[in-house]
Amino acid sequence: MEKEQIIEKDLDAIYIGNLNTVDENLKLPLEGKYGSTFTWDTGESRFIEKDGTVHRPLHGMGNRKVILTVKALYGGCTGERVFTATVLQEAKEKTVTEIRPVSLVAETGHSYRLPSVVIVHTAQGSQTTVPVIWEEAEILEREGMVEVEGKIEDSEKKALARITFRDHVEKKKGEEKKIRFFPISDVRLKKGTLYQKYQQYMLDWLLGVDDGQMLYNFRKAAGLDTCGAAPMTGWDEESCKLKGHTTGHYLSGLALAYAATGDTRFREKIGEMVTGLKECQDAFQGQKGIHPGFLSAYDEEQFDLLEQYTKYPEIWAPYYTLDKIMAGLEDCYLLAEADMALEILSPLGDWVYARLSRLTREQREKMWSMYIAGEFGGMSGTMAKLYQITKKPEHLEAARMFYNEKLYYPMEENCDTLEDMHANQHIPQVIGAMNLYETTGETSFFDVGRHFWEIVTEGHIYCIGGTGETEMFHRAGTTCDYLTEKAAESCASYNMLRLTGQLFEYNPDGRWMDYYENTLCNHILASSSHAVDGGTTYFMPLCPGGRKEYSTDENTCCHGTGMESRFRYMEHIYASDQENVYVNLMVDSVLSGEENLEISTEMEKGSVVIRCGKDMERNLMIHLPFWGRDARVFRNQMEQKVKQHQGYVQLSPCRKGEEIRLELPVRLRLVTNEENDHLVNLACGPYLLAAISDSREFLELPPLDQFRPDGQPFHFMAKGLKFVPFPEVDLEPAHLYFKR
Repeated sequence: MEKEQIIEKDLDAIYIGNLNTVDENLKLPLEGKYGSTFTWDTGESRFIEKDGTVHRPLHGMGNRKVILTVKALYGGCTGERVFTATVLQEAKEKTVTEIRPVSLVAETGHSYRLPSVVIVHTAQGSQTTVPVIWEEAEILEREGMVEVEGKIEDSEKKALARITFRDHVEKKKGEEKKIRFFPISDVRLKKGTLYQKYQQYMLDWLLGVDDGQMLYNFRKAAGLDTCGAAPMTGWDEESCKLKGHTTGHYLSGLALAYAATGDTRFREKIGEMVTGLKECQDAFQGQKGIHPGFLSAYDEEQFDLLEQYTKYPEIWAPYYTLDKIMAGLEDCYLLAEADMALEILSPLGDWVYARLSRLTREQREKMWSMYIAGEFGGMSGTMAKLYQITKKPEHLEAARMFYNEKLYYPMEENCDTLEDMHANQHIPQVIGAMNLYETTGETSFFDVGRHFWEIVTEGHIYCIGGTGETEMFHRAGTTCDYLTEKAAESCASYNMLRLTGQLFEYNPDGRWMDYYENTLCNHILASSSHAVDGGTTYFMPLCPGGRKEYSTDENTCCHGTGMESRFRYMEHIYASDQENVYVNLMVDSVLSGEENLEISTEMEKGSVVIRCGKDMERNLMIHLPFWGRDARVFRNQMEQKVKQHQGYVQLSPCRKGEEIRLELPVRLRLVTNEENDHLVNLACGPYLLAAISDSREFLELPPLDQFRPDGQPFHFMAKGLKFVPFPEVDLEPAHLYFKR
């Protein structure tokens, strides 16, 4: 290579971690793979020094953006590269003012367990959890009520647990599933909509991905020939400790793409990937430090270090990566009938059980409570789903071992302790709780899911349905204080939609689908790149004049979920129970199989037509969107008198050829923010409208009577500003929040 090429390759290969949320010292390399020497400079040495030492701003100063510049020198030639790091401000100091008592009902003569955390109120106005050590109480007669005290750190206040003993404790009967969703393989999107257009971009990109590159890190870790494939980049770069996670998402993306299209090319790619991973798993067996069944894109060292409570970024969420791999294999098995995927999964599940069963519950809980390092994605749900396939008791027991009491206990108690917690570290854990409820029927897991959803959607979401800023939950009712370039992580919305679908199965209420439609349309749909490059926004910039950035080669978490989100929502469009077929989302599509329905929309005209392709035996339940509750319903051109129940209208079974038409009120409307009445959003139909402007100040919204149509559906002009549906915004600077 020429000297300039060496410098370019060395600079391109630099990876120094997730710079979006820096809270630990950075390891800045001083030399490149091919021989370049590096020197670093920083524009804000008081926050990041030249050696990578990080000094977090005091709480109240806000997060700080720091520019890092690396200069490379090789053979007299030079080059440079610039990185942008966001250094998180220090956490709030918390003074405990009140400790919520623990209340427990136990059965006489049976063992019981007190939680390892208690819920506290602080002088700063927050609720949070803190670890507690309960005093040993010698209970001679287990009847009536017994009180036990506990100690928490840095407080003289005592925790209190009240245990009520009863001769018999009747188990609470939980909710039963009332509906099922039609499989993705029975649903096809119709051409001509943004949903189909952006899905096609992802389909085309997935077909062009080099499977050998996706297997590169696995083959190298297992000691196999990498077959000339190019190394992975970004979060999967060879020196990165999260490598392998993108491959797991890729497996899910391929399986979902196959289910959504029936295109056998995706099944062929699945075959190549699964065969390659099986070869890696076999090659790992017998190696020093490797236990039976193991598979990952690195060896077991990170798992060893996690058990020693090693912090991020020295390790980076090994069980999170494992979850993506296992979930991808499960999708390949369930959606594409790739039997070899189960041959990998079952022994890998055995490995998880063997690894975690050696630890005490206290050790595991300490691991899972660690920021980032202990993040385990949806492993509880992944292992529960594996148990549903294999019926191995060890796999269900392993699922229970991913019990994060710091999250689950307050959610069971319906207490919002989410402030300063990492959003997408915990949403998949709640999905896992719902999987465990489905598997075990234990009502506490359902309570976790229901209460968490209500807490998030009632106090922690932006207008687009997204949650979290710089990946973190903040205090409820404060999202308008965090309208920044790093708002609303796409992963979080993707997983909130999955959780919404789980809850809907037990109670088909329109409120679930109200949230679902808004978030799907105005965040997930809006997160897609407008090109065939696999790109998805990591954060959604909601600051004035913010510009979307699509993650394409950094292989972020949201790039991974983006491979899945273009397909998975299709399973929630249609559902059924014994008496009804549900149409939940107004997405142009065709349902085939035991039912045959077709949805066609001209949303700009407020028209939705549902055509029946065969005689139905069940009623038709149609969800009226939250913005169109006063819709008129026609059946074969005749207006129907219908009653709404939980956001749905019910029609008697349709005959082949019948047509149901909805006339929805499509008009400009203001969306107010309860937490800040000085800021509003503008919407029309299902879309939030964005103003195209590079102003970095909040714009004043023109009066609605000054808006005029601008040629395309949902496009308007007012006072020289162009307003367009947010999903249509590409790289233009945009505004979603306006001054009244």
